[in-house]
Amino acid sequence: MSNKVNGKKLAGGDGEKNDGGNGSGSGGGDEEDPEVAEARREADEKRNAKYAKMERQREEVRQNIREKYNIKKKEESIPLPCEGRLTADKKGPIPLPDDDDSFDPIKMATDALNTITEKLPFKLPWK
Repeated sequence: MSNKVNGKKLAGGDGEKNDGGNGSGSGGGDEEDPEVAEARREADEKRNAKYAKMERQREEVRQNIREKYNIKKKEESIPLPCEGRLTADKKGPIPLPDDDDSFDPIKMATDALNTITEKLPFKLPWK
């Protein structure tokens, strides 16, 4: 790991910045030395060029393999912009009917109990 962070050296392992002994305590961390900024920009350009070159070489190898084995290149599909949720709608509980007359929990329970008692091989004492 590098001993530099944002162009300034760290003072030991405690994570405090070394402000160069000027005693200001709060040295404007937003402003960066122009030489450091230029060096960082050049390093970024070199790194990006290196990765672009590597990707070109990989693509050449892929193309050679495609030609050798008669494989067609997959077409890159552009994802269509979607509105709303990205995943499928979640399944919730079954919605109850809006009108109060059609839903009667007591009638529903009695009907279920009657259906069960009809299927029993014996008679219940209260029936």
